Amino acid sequence: MSGSAPAAIRHSRPVAEQPRSVPSGRPDSSGFSAHVLLDGRYCLDEPIGRGAAAYVWRATDLASLEKVAVKIFSAPLGHAPQGHEASHEAAVLAAVPHPHVVGLLSHGAISHPDTGAQAPYLVLEMVPGPNLRQDIASHGAMQPAAAARLGRDVADGLSAIHAAGYIHRDIKPSNILLDPGSGTAKIADLGTAVDAQGGGEQQSYGSLPYMSPEQVHGTDLTGATDVYSLGLVLLESITGVRAFDLPQVESMVVRTVRGPEIPAALPAGWRSLLTAMTSLSFRDRPTAEECRTAFTALLGDSPALRAA
Repeated sequence: MSGSAPAAIRHSRPVAEQPRSVPSGRPDSSGFSAHVLLDGRYCLDEPIGRGAAAYVWRATDLASLEKVAVKIFSAPLGHAPQGHEASHEAAVLAAVPHPHVVGLLSHGAISHPDTGAQAPYLVLEMVPGPNLRQDIASHGAMQPAAAARLGRDVADGLSAIHAAGYIHRDIKPSNILLDPGSGTAKIADLGTAVDAQGGGEQQSYGSLPYMSPEQVHGTDLTGATDVYSLGLVLLESITGVRAFDLPQVESMVVRTVRGPEIPAALPAGWRSLLTAMTSLSFRDRPTAEECRTAFTALLGDSPALRAA
């Protein structure tokens, strides 16, 4: 699936997060600053994002002069990493080398300039375009063909993740990166992934707008929960609005009693596939690989789709 044409994903120009400028020698809120060197090879350029457990920097690989992303687990929002978050994410990424999953290049630890504690980091493939959340905000709904290509790519990546024995648990627009150069989509943030055989502990993790009914109930998960979340993501991509855009409690309750509303104006193939992907019972959902096949078929359904 790595040979998608550059026109696969609708875009005009990258809408990547605006980095915060860091003057030379002045640290950002992570405590690190530009020009810090990791492993004698990766030079920090500028911060480009942050999450609950890490900061993300754009950096330069001095061996190749290519841009990379460095994710430093450095106590943002009061979080004090013990190293297991980074080692877990590194292990998952190493188990899933795939063109539709963000690649791991290296990992290690660096002494924090303020505390002296060892801050673990991951060096990741840099995807130059926006994430899907940014793309929808900037350009609105996708055409069916573009959304089908997006679905095909993400389902292909999920199939590899599931085959490796993991469940992502947090498929959402901001965790899908769009590469305008190759025209492909890549799944990011596998730090949330859990072993598919690991039981119910911590299984309820996820982002509310895209959580499956079983995540709401706090029951054990399968790969079908990622398929459900992808169904909601694609419904949003093709309509431009969230399926369950409701107050928190109502949003949690309603998805356990009915599926999302799927517009009658969508092509029949889309309606059928999205209905199956967002079935209340995980047993009634297609696998990620079956979704990949279905999206490929949607692309060949009509001249209009092929030309879009």
